[in-house]
Amino acid sequence: MKGHLLFWISGLYLAQASPFALCPAGYSIQNIGGGCYDTDECAADRGICGKWGICWNLEGSYMCQCPTGLTTSGSNQTQCPDVNCDQYITQSIPEQTLPGFNSIISVLRDNCLMLNKSGMTVATNETFTVLTNVTDSLQLLFSGVCGSSEVTTLLKATENLIRLMSPLLRDNVSRINTSHTEIEIVVIREKTPPQGPVKLTNENIQLDTTWETVIGKNYPGFGFAVLLSYKSLQILTNISDKLSSRVVTVSVSNPNITNLSEPIILTFKHLTLSDQNATCVYWSEVGGGAWSSQGCTLVVSNSTHTVCSCTHLSSFALLSEMQKMKEDGKISLVMSVCVSVAFALMVLSLLTALWCRFMSKKHNGGRQRLQRSNLKSTSNIDSRDF
Repeated sequence: MKGHLLFWISGLYLAQASPFALCPAGYSIQNIGGGCYDTDECAADRGICGKWGICWNLEGSYMCQCPTGLTTSGSNQTQCPDVNCDQYITQSIPEQTLPGFNSIISVLRDNCLMLNKSGMTVATNETFTVLTNVTDSLQLLFSGVCGSSEVTTLLKATENLIRLMSPLLRDNVSRINTSHTEIEIVVIREKTPPQGPVKLTNENIQLDTTWETVIGKNYPGFGFAVLLSYKSLQILTNISDKLSSRVVTVSVSNPNITNLSEPIILTFKHLTLSDQNATCVYWSEVGGGAWSSQGCTLVVSNSTHTVCSCTHLSSFALLSEMQKMKEDGKISLVMSVCVSVAFALMVLSLLTALWCRFMSKKHNGGRQRLQRSNLKSTSNIDSRDF
C-alpha cells in the first residue's frame, strides 16, 4: 500500500511538470486514461549497454552486464568498455618466447581489435575458425622437444584466447575437428542462471560437470564451457614418452578455477591398451611448469579408459607409470647386482682373512718347530763337547 502511494505521488509530481507525463521514469502510459507499464529500455535501444554488454530489463529500469574480463566503469547502467587486447602485446625480449611466437600473438591482437570494432554480431564461425587456426599454429610452432616454460606459454596463450572468444560465439554449441585440434564449446544466455549437468565429449576425452560449477557464484547473463584436445602436444615435452592420453584444456566462464565447489569428471581414452597404470595430472605453472597430481584423483581405470576427478581447472592428461615402473625395475636390478657384488666381496675378504690367519699360524708353527729342532741340535753338540 505504501509503495503504491509513493508511485502515484511521483506520478502526480511529474504530471505537474508536464500534462503528458503521467508515469514515473522507467514507465510509459498505456493509453489515455489507462495505467502505466514498464518501459523495456533494452528493446528500445539495442546498443544501450554497448557492443559487448548484455542488457537486462528491470521493473522501471534496466541493468548492463558485461562479459568476463570486462567491467562497467560505474553504475549498472554504464556501457561496457571495449575488449582488452593488451594481453596480446608481443614480448619485447625475444629470448622470452620461441622464434615465430610473437607473430602469432600479433595475429591474435589484430583479430581482437577487429572484433572490438565490429562487435559481437559478426563474431560467429569466423571467431571459432580463428581460434582453431591459432591453436594449430601454436602446436606446429612448438613441435619437437621443448622445455617446460615453452609449454606453459602455449597453454596460457590458448586459455586466454578461449576466454576471450568463447562469449562471442553466436551458436549455443560449436564443434570443430582439425588435424591438430578438437574443440567443443557450449554457450548459454538466459535471464536466470541455468542448472543441471553439462557434458562435453570428443574422440579422446569426456567432461562431466554442472552449470553451477561452470558459472560460479556471480551470473553475468551468460556461461560457457570449453573442452579442447591437443592432438600434437604429445611431442612437445621432454616427458612425452610418459603420457598415456591426449593433453586437454578445460575452461569455463567461472573466474574461480582454483577451488571449484564441485569437482569435474574427466574420462580419458588411453592411447594404447597397455596403459593400465596411470596417474591423473594437470599442468602446473609453478617453477616454470611441470605435471602435478595435486587436486586430481583417479576414480576408476581399465585397459581402455581412466576416469579422473579434479577440483580445479587447467590442462590435464594421464601420466603413465609404466615408464616409471621400468625405471624403478632398472634401479632395483642395479641395486641387486651391487648388493650381490658387495656381499661376494665381503665373503671373499672374510675367506682371505681366514686363509691369511691360517697360513700365519701354520708359518709360525713351522718356525717354532724349526727353532726347537735347532735348540735341540745345539744342546746335543754342546753335550758332546763336554
